[in-house]
Amino acid sequence: MNKYAKKPRKAYVRLTQDEKLEVVLGVLENGRKRKEMALEKDVSLNSVNIWIRNYQLYGRDGLSSNIRTAYVAQEETQKELKRLKKIEKRYNEQLEEIEILKKFQAFLKENE
Repeated sequence: MNKYAKKPRKAYVRLTQDEKLEVVLGVLENGRKRKEMALEKDVSLNSVNIWIRNYQLYGRDGLSSNIRTAYVAQEETQKELKRLKKIEKRYNEQLEEIEILKKFQAFLKENE
């Protein structure tokens, strides 16, 4: 065999969300090595690293197969939060203006 020939790609097992959680918690809580867990579950070390990062960022939802959906939902939530904060700020400014106008109106009545 030619030493430069491409090696066949290893086929890894596809794990469920619970199995991924088991791997992540094995590393984070039980102090097991990432490589050890990857070999034990027959998954790539890169996958284990991604699962740990996603778990730390998104919690258990970060381990689902459709993490992109969760990420997009989180982005939309952040946008909505920014929009609501702007509305709240404008609302509070208007409340302050109303209070000022009430005081001014009371002042005018006193000086009639």
